[in-house]
Amino acid sequence: MSTPSGNSSPAALAAVVALCLFPWIAVPNGAGDLTFVMSWGLVNTNPWHVLSLAGYIAAARGFETLPWSLQMWPIGLGLSLGSVVSAAGGVFADREDPRLTVGLLVLSAAGSAIVWQGLVGRGTSGAIPVGLVATGVVVWWFYWPALRRFGGRHPAE
Repeated sequence: MSTPSGNSSPAALAAVVALCLFPWIAVPNGAGDLTFVMSWGLVNTNPWHVLSLAGYIAAARGFETLPWSLQMWPIGLGLSLGSVVSAAGGVFADREDPRLTVGLLVLSAAGSAIVWQGLVGRGTSGAIPVGLVATGVVVWWFYWPALRRFGGRHPAE
């Protein structure tokens, strides 16, 4: 939940940070093998292997060689990190506009949805956009009450 001032609570900050560590997309590759597309890279479970986003872009021979949907990946990472900075500003400096934090989270989720759509469009079957759902839960649970205070009139007024 947010604080009475509308700033992120420590629990909300922890949830926003956790979204950066949570997979955007889960892709089953066969029996016992999953690939997780994270905001910061790829994690494969069989064999265990981690490839950073920078390593992926280098292996693809540069950002400009990536399809448009994958070009959204580093942009989504930047938006995710921006939401962490915004929420941290609310917790540690008492300076946050929760609309900015939520906007960055929603844009990051849209970026992950574009990456997911691109994978599905190129024939990746079974890809699950888990980060999109997780972001929706965090926004609803921690920020919805604060956002309601900013919108329109309340019946008690």
